Amino acid sequence: MSNRKRSLGRDVFDKTSERKESGALKKILEGKRFKETAAAKEVEVQIKLTPSNIKQLDAIRAQLEKNGKGRFTRNDLIRVAITLLSAEDF
Repeated sequence: MSNRKRSLGRDVFDKTSERKESGALKKILEGKRFKETAAAKEVEVQIKLTPSNIKQLDAIRAQLEKNGKGRFTRNDLIRVAITLLSAEDF
């Protein structure tokens, strides 16, 4: 191992190296929003659920309703699952 001094990171008390703050929050608060993206297109799909999938969806629906989150349909829960799905899940 070398006896050279190593930097332990940036100096928190050094005022010259402060980062410029992002103006995104300020723009949102002032009403200057970012350009809206193109409207989402809906695509109809058909899926087949196994009985265990249906039981799991119904259990989640019951738990959400019990916790006061409102009533959700199976379609709503499937949409949420698709939204959260990523390539790393496989």
